[in-house]
Amino acid sequence: MIDNLEIGLRIRNARRAMGLRQADISEMTLLPASHVSDIERGLTIPTIPTLRKISDALGRPLVYFLESAAEKPRSLGMVINPSSIGGQAAIKFAQIVEQNTNYDYKVRIYGHSLLGTAREQVEGLAQGAIHFYIDELLAFECIAELCGPTCLPYFFRDQSHYLAFLQSKVFEQQIYDKLLQNGIRLLQPLSSWGTNSFELLLTTEAVFSPLDLAGRKFRSYNSAAAFELRRALGAEPVVVEWADAPQAFKDGIINTFLVPAIYMNTLHPDEFARNATLLDYGYSLGLTIAVNDHAFSSMSPDLQSALIEAARQASEFCNPLVEEQTKITLERLPSDYGLPVIHPNQTAWRQAFESAIHKICEAGLLPRELYDRIQAL
Repeated sequence: MIDNLEIGLRIRNARRAMGLRQADISEMTLLPASHVSDIERGLTIPTIPTLRKISDALGRPLVYFLESAAEKPRSLGMVINPSSIGGQAAIKFAQIVEQNTNYDYKVRIYGHSLLGTAREQVEGLAQGAIHFYIDELLAFECIAELCGPTCLPYFFRDQSHYLAFLQSKVFEQQIYDKLLQNGIRLLQPLSSWGTNSFELLLTTEAVFSPLDLAGRKFRSYNSAAAFELRRALGAEPVVVEWADAPQAFKDGIINTFLVPAIYMNTLHPDEFARNATLLDYGYSLGLTIAVNDHAFSSMSPDLQSALIEAARQASEFCNPLVEEQTKITLERLPSDYGLPVIHPNQTAWRQAFESAIHKICEAGLLPRELYDRIQAL
């Protein structure tokens, strides 16, 4: 527990963050304004019923005013490798948070699926078992179904279209609010950490056109939309966790693996693939930071601002590295990994994927009206 003065300071900071006066709190709680003032100055000990009225008025959980700051580091989970650019951005995020809070708030990173699969970590985040989680939006499909279809290749026209979606009512209602209702808050979706618009289709045999995917054992993540997309393209979808994909490729369980170009240096693709086909979507989904909403609501306004600012600064740190690493990867794939890079007709690939997405709509995995709404943005 914390002392009376600290309780009063937290009430005052939360009130000021909402632009409210003590008189406003008095009116909302039916408490005398003089009593609210005495509480904020630490002169009066608020009873639990009184504190509950104030917490309801300020939209904060009761624990925000009562819990002392934990000494142990907060956990940050992810499935990506810490040595990747996304992993480096996560480290940067943690460093900025600690620096901006004078090292009172520490973040411990658990990468490469150490805390479980993407779905297990998302569920743990919602339950408060972990504090932060970093991934693409598709990881949250188990809560917000629209995350699955909108993360499919070639779903958006370009980066402007994708950004318009992130700022739309569709995104707010179908993704942001649904996650919030389940205890997960996205920290600045617009400040996602880019993965660039390029992905590489790693294969055993050369793939030049979408027709070459027929019959191929195409790695899929655990998503009904992703699974159906591969079937619509004529491939055989095989669900394999990201961390297990290289070994699954070696074992012949899969022979086609779609990977963001920036992750090549952490995968050692020359150990299992023979060819790479470059797909350019024209936009980058990127990685986003999610936080347990109960934990976030229990923080001071200053700490909340520090986390949001750290997410923004980590994005600025990450995106130039992505551009540089992607360029290096595409130049060195043939020389460093012995993988010839096929540059196919992107129009043909976009048309094939869009046709497959239409079939997903027909299968009932994405309402056609909702799809048309997004495409009209």
